[in-house]
Amino acid sequence: MEKQLTFKKEEAEAVYRIVKKYEKKAPENYGEWYDNHHNIYEEPIKNKVIKSVLQKIGKCLPEKRKDEIERKFLNKKYRMFNNKIDTNVYAILEKAFAQLKTVEIKYFDMENVEFSKRKCDIYFTSMRYIIGYCHLRKDVLKFRTSRIAAAQLTEDSYKVQDNFNKNSY
Repeated sequence: MEKQLTFKKEEAEAVYRIVKKYEKKAPENYGEWYDNHHNIYEEPIKNKVIKSVLQKIGKCLPEKRKDEIERKFLNKKYRMFNNKIDTNVYAILEKAFAQLKTVEIKYFDMENVEFSKRKCDIYFTSMRYIIGYCHLRKDVLKFRTSRIAAAQLTEDSYKVQDNFNKNSY
């Protein structure tokens, strides 16, 4: 029979934050981690174990407090000076632009501290920004590439507006 752990609210919050910080630094794959750390005494914790621990500890916290912690981590991850680009996402954005295919993105909104799904027709792309027609806002907008968490090509094609000028954005 497994022994059940119980945490005081303050303890659960502390453990949740510690695991969340570790999750941020955890490698996507073990080869990458070993190549970068060369530490034979420490092995990385698998992502699915980290997520399971967070889920269990999260149940010990009031939902509102857990959400506040999550939002702080997201805010820090996508803050203004973070320019880390997901190379897989960027490859999809470039492909969408090259083929003039609408792309569906998961974009982090700093103001609301949450993700939104948007369909976008890309008119310009760079490592820092994409500019394109946003189907949600029904306008041409500029998006920070580092805030795009996921991208998926659609079957929809588009044409770049004749009067488009990237310098206007």
